[in-house]
This record gives sequence, structure tokens and C-alpha cells, in this order.
Amino acid sequence: MKVPDALRVWLENEAKRVGRPKSALVRDILQQHQQRRPQSALDMAADLCGCVESRLGDLARNKKHLKGFGR
Repeated sequence: MKVPDALRVWLENEAKRVGRPKSALVRDILQQHQQRRPQSALDMAADLCGCVESRLGDLARNKKHLKGFGR
């Protein structure tokens, strides 16, 4: 694999520092990158959905509940 000189130097130094082969470091970094996926706002706040009880049965349908919202 061809990489810029600065990146190659960093990889060599990091491999020496942690005592692992360069290929293992590259593999770990690539796997971590692959596992990350962009998250939507819903994904990030999923545990908050439904955590507040409004006691209003028509909150999503009745426009009077939205009066002044966003001001």
C-alpha cells in the first residue's frame, strides 16, 4: 500500500510505540472506520423518545398545543 511519507513515518513510530506490526495497526484502524456509520438525529436521541409523559392524548394532532412553539 502506498502512503505519503509523513503517514508512513507516523505508522512506523506508532507500531514501535505499541509493539505491534504495522499491518495489524492498519487493519484495526480500517475495521474501526468501517464500523462507524453516520447517525441520524433520531439514532442519537432514540433513548430519549417517549421519556417524557405529557398527559395530553392529542398532543400530535391538536394545533392548539403548538401555539407559540418555536418563539
